[in-house]
Amino acid sequence: MTDEQNFPSDSEYIIIPNPIYDVVFRYLMEDPESAMIVLSTLINEKITSLQLRTHRQNRSINPIHRRKPSTKDDLRLFHLEFDAIIHWTDGKVESVIIELQKSTQTGDIHRFKRFLIQNQHKAKENYMLPESNPANENSGRLIRIFILSFRIENEINDLMINSNVAKTGVFKNKQLAVSNEFIDKLDKDFIVVQLPNLSQIAESEYEHVEYKKQLFALLKLFDQNSKVKHNDHRLRLVRSFFPISIKPVINRLQWAIADFYEIDEHMFAEDEHLRHLISQDNLIAFYQNKLEFLEEQEQVSKTKKQIEIELKKESALITELTRTIK
Repeated sequence: MTDEQNFPSDSEYIIIPNPIYDVVFRYLMEDPESAMIVLSTLINEKITSLQLRTHRQNRSINPIHRRKPSTKDDLRLFHLEFDAIIHWTDGKVESVIIELQKSTQTGDIHRFKRFLIQNQHKAKENYMLPESNPANENSGRLIRIFILSFRIENEINDLMINSNVAKTGVFKNKQLAVSNEFIDKLDKDFIVVQLPNLSQIAESEYEHVEYKKQLFALLKLFDQNSKVKHNDHRLRLVRSFFPISIKPVINRLQWAIADFYEIDEHMFAEDEHLRHLISQDNLIAFYQNKLEFLEEQEQVSKTKKQIEIELKKESALITELTRTIK
């Protein structure tokens, strides 16, 4: 059989809008069935109820409109929150918050750090689920998921890292040994996806484990090496690679092209109009992080000086008391 015969025909391909774009990914995750498949596959647990907290996109308004950043409150990240009820494999039923963030810009890491710092002490009551939720008494747990179009580590080069016992790569099953500035700031429940590492995963690393097969197939929908020639807005994927369980997600993505007729206009806006604003946001966040670090160091220095002064006072007092006793 020739190479030409081995190559799939056009009928064996699927064409989907590129879900790396915010507008496409939001459209996908606004569909409850698709969102449940995506999140269940990522966390490898059974989700029995899922509700999007973030307001639905208003298509009459440009969903990616951004103010010119002037303060830290103007900084924006793609961010979705879900109320979920999970039936864990140990039999426990728990209501949780799933916080999903996605980024295509390496500089976004500075804004992620700010987001984590600003939210790490968020009160538990801010995450309470509606009173009608039957598992409400268990609410408060937060699972953070980051889908990144860039690498944040080059130690194990895994496609996905989670907090299962230790900071471990899902496919290569190796733990991060070296300190990682971003991952080290994450709480105990987190998932970090590094999409460029799709090419780093060999078939032998997922083919014998059903969860890994499903996970790799899902993340393959984001494979930027499958872009249609001369059109970054579309991906061309081999149909036979995807299991039936992923079909609703593929259908939803394909439907976006017909249902959301302005979708390409929004994608062009992300390409052209946001690049400069995102760059500004990232630069602001970088310097704010640096400034806060310097202020913290200065405060530490002041604290040390204050302690030294207090110690000198205590020492002088002890010396004086000693003289008095003598």
